[in-house]
Amino acid sequence: MPTFLELNTTISVKEKELLTKEQFDKLLQAPNTTTLARLLHQSVYHLTVDDLNDLDRLESILMAELTKTYRWAFAETPQPDIVQLFTLRYTYHNVKVLLKAKASQADLSHLLLPIGDKPLAALEHLIRTMTSDEFPKEVVTEIQSIWAEYQDYQDIRVLEIGTDLAYFKALKQIAQRLEDPVFQQAVLIVIDLYNLITVRRAKSQNKPISFMMQLLSDEASRPSKTFITLEDDKDLMTWFENVTPDSYMTALKPYSEKLRQGTLQTTELEYLVDECLYHLFAKAKYQVDGPYVLARFLLAKSFEVKNLRLLAAALANDLPKERVIERMRPIA
Repeated sequence: MPTFLELNTTISVKEKELLTKEQFDKLLQAPNTTTLARLLHQSVYHLTVDDLNDLDRLESILMAELTKTYRWAFAETPQPDIVQLFTLRYTYHNVKVLLKAKASQADLSHLLLPIGDKPLAALEHLIRTMTSDEFPKEVVTEIQSIWAEYQDYQDIRVLEIGTDLAYFKALKQIAQRLEDPVFQQAVLIVIDLYNLITVRRAKSQNKPISFMMQLLSDEASRPSKTFITLEDDKDLMTWFENVTPDSYMTALKPYSEKLRQGTLQTTELEYLVDECLYHLFAKAKYQVDGPYVLARFLLAKSFEVKNLRLLAAALANDLPKERVIERMRPIA
């Protein structure tokens, strides 16, 4: 198993395969998929016009590259938990799919994604038998609890909500195992903003507080109930300054100003998650040792996939270039 110093040397080579800002600027100017394919043909994705015209096929190619990247990272990292911070969402996506399949007796295998530290077969065994020697006991217990609650209520939403909240609990447990303040900060950013976005959406639909409380994670930086009144109590800026360290507050000033004025849209909060994570690990660009280089690389790869997905969808749906730029994730 290589050390982080050795791994980071390999990453410095792999980073050269990432699309640069200059390349993305050219991609943004592409008037059609023919031009887009020509510009992307020499990339690791080797995309053709047919690939770009078929969004389902494109999704398969993008996810295959992401899967390949995560498998490489798991095989090479001295600390698999770092990779898990990025892949855990796919594990719990698969948990949700398998639980729904079990509840409905339907074949949903086409929705499964082969990403995670354990093979899909191990996860399928866990959901089928509610036992496992491969997954941590706390994970097995959590899934057993979700299934038991579903059996009581026979409501598919129990599976959806329970799995989402179990994901955040497992994510925080990984951060605690890593015993690293930067990774712990990253997890709090993800969970806190999930809570805030959830409250925003629930309020827009005039949902009661009892409904919101069912959806909110208790793993955030503050009690879940406080997110319901966070904006009303004018406590939003205090929270934002606590969850986003001073080291990159300047870069996030456009967001903080909109938060202060009450004009930040819910969709912008979703982009803020990625902006915060990008700036949190950006300092690793010039590091040669330590775990943050791997985190930065995996983040950059996930952003690249999101941006390529966005560009293809924009051409398919005639989305104005200005709207595309607004939605793009940071480029390493």
